[in-house]
Amino acid sequence: MENASITLDEISALVLCGGAGRRFGGADKPLALFNGDLGSHPMLDYVIHRLPKQARVFISANRNLDQYAQRGHVVSDAETGLDETGPLVGIYAGLVVCPTPWLLVCPGDMPLLPENWHGPLLTADCDEVGTRVLHDGERLQSLLCLLPTSLTTALGEYIRTGGKSVKAWHASHNAAEIRVSESQTAFANINTKAELNDL
Repeated sequence: MENASITLDEISALVLCGGAGRRFGGADKPLALFNGDLGSHPMLDYVIHRLPKQARVFISANRNLDQYAQRGHVVSDAETGLDETGPLVGIYAGLVVCPTPWLLVCPGDMPLLPENWHGPLLTADCDEVGTRVLHDGERLQSLLCLLPTSLTTALGEYIRTGGKSVKAWHASHNAAEIRVSESQTAFANINTKAELNDL
């Protein structure tokens, strides 16, 4: 199997923060305060803290842009010229502006991510240049992934022809499922205020 290890200077990072937060009372989830090992900070700060320190950080966001701009370069769905919404549109927006060969993607509502969650994605041996997606042992974490920017055009076409499933798009591009051994809590994403309080 070909060794396709990727170096840190080959990646940029994108944090997905563009959702409407419908199950979160309409609030902007990544900006909700979480009290963890960094103290009381927005969930987004925990996520950014767990990205490679060398990576340029892009943030997919559609509101509260000033707050997000304090933490990274903001890209909005509107910049894509697409009429669709959803995480794939945010990913596409990130790929369009990504200056490196690879884009590391994660959601902004996963404050318990392990420090080196992205390591296995970079060091995996893969036969082809396709997408790389973490599998937590129980399910595929479709939004914890590493994408080659060579697929930017293909993703735009997928969205324009009605494609919405992140998992299906990965599958259509030879996604390598990278299995990791972490507690299920490590990959918990916050959908409701009750879930946030439980953590």
